[in-house]
Amino acid sequence: MNDTNNRSGHWDLDMLMPELPAQGRWRGGPVNHRLRPGSETQVWHPGEGDLLIRAVDGVRTLRLEDTDRTLQQILEAIRTEPGSAAPRLMLGEIVMEGVKGRIELGEEIIRFAGIQRVVIGGYSAYPTRSA
Repeated sequence: MNDTNNRSGHWDLDMLMPELPAQGRWRGGPVNHRLRPGSETQVWHPGEGDLLIRAVDGVRTLRLEDTDRTLQQILEAIRTEPGSAAPRLMLGEIVMEGVKGRIELGEEIIRFAGIQRVVIGGYSAYPTRSA
């Protein structure tokens, strides 16, 4: 077996694996979608202004960072459009399948369609401790 890589101590991966696996971590598959953030996750911070997420944008998860609100408070801030499904609070997320509407966070509004879940991050994800 001839190694086309001239650097000593390194393998030529094209010789060992000429094709990438169909469900591997390089190209996609269910593991890639669950574990790696990318264009499927939209992160929003307070102060960034209004946001519009359309169904064609491919965003599956909206992560609200440092909003100082709980998931219950986010659920109460969701205004659905007529004929839309109702959002459901699950463990650690709000399920948004079939929901179209907006989230009103103070003066900022996030309009959305086609997302599957809303999660919180940053310091909002940790409950405050009383002294």
